[in-house]
Amino acid sequence: MEVHHHSHPPAGAGHRKKWTHYFWEFLMLFLAVFCGFLAENQREHYVEAHRAKEYAKSLLSDMKEDTTEISGGIAQNTFMIKAFDSCVSIGQRSIDQSTVPGVFYYYSRFTSNAYAIDWNRSTLTQLIQSGNLRYFKNKELVRKINKYYSLQNQIGSNNDADHLHRDRIIEIRDRLLAARYYEYFAPVSFSAEMKGHVPESRMDSLMAQQLSLKAGSTGIMEEYLNNLMDRKWRNKRYVDELYPEAMQMAVEIIEMLKEDYHFK
Repeated sequence: MEVHHHSHPPAGAGHRKKWTHYFWEFLMLFLAVFCGFLAENQREHYVEAHRAKEYAKSLLSDMKEDTTEISGGIAQNTFMIKAFDSCVSIGQRSIDQSTVPGVFYYYSRFTSNAYAIDWNRSTLTQLIQSGNLRYFKNKELVRKINKYYSLQNQIGSNNDADHLHRDRIIEIRDRLLAARYYEYFAPVSFSAEMKGHVPESRMDSLMAQQLSLKAGSTGIMEEYLNNLMDRKWRNKRYVDELYPEAMQMAVEIIEMLKEDYHFK
């Protein structure tokens, strides 16, 4: 009689793995994914922080240049307001006259000036239009930057309107002043006069004389003075309101950038 022996399968063959084995496999996989996520998150955080600082550095430089531009705007508009006042004061005493003091020609030279701030907007525009303001985590800083950007646009719109008004004044002035006299005053440098430049002798002599207005200009003086007064009040708003507000906001943003990103 043959005796049949039942063969036993090799150890472990066909046996189910214990649940702990699956648990450790899952845990190791989870940890690998989680650590990868943390590493990626940390990398993104580093990149965003680096970009924020680079933007802050560039914006800080631009804002400092803006404050110089704004200061120039206040100075030039203040000078123009004085010129407008002088023209109006002198002109009102010569409404129905065919001549005016020569100094009226001198001050009329400055009525054609128009100051427009050359904003340093490259960084600011990129931050706002590309959505990169999100890199700045200080919400108050973001709010001020947005407000400053809007104020720049408002001032720009006012400048456009002022340039049209300036062109209107030039057109009226050309109908009022005699070219043979005005040509002596046309070369006057606005910036030089702001610094106290002394007029050359020929010009100084003309300023002390009574000079004729253009023939047939009767009635134009009042139109000219009315437009000067209107433009004066527009420029006064720059000096008293818009430019000081822009200056204050620029200084506040500069200080916040220095504090948040440890700039000197």
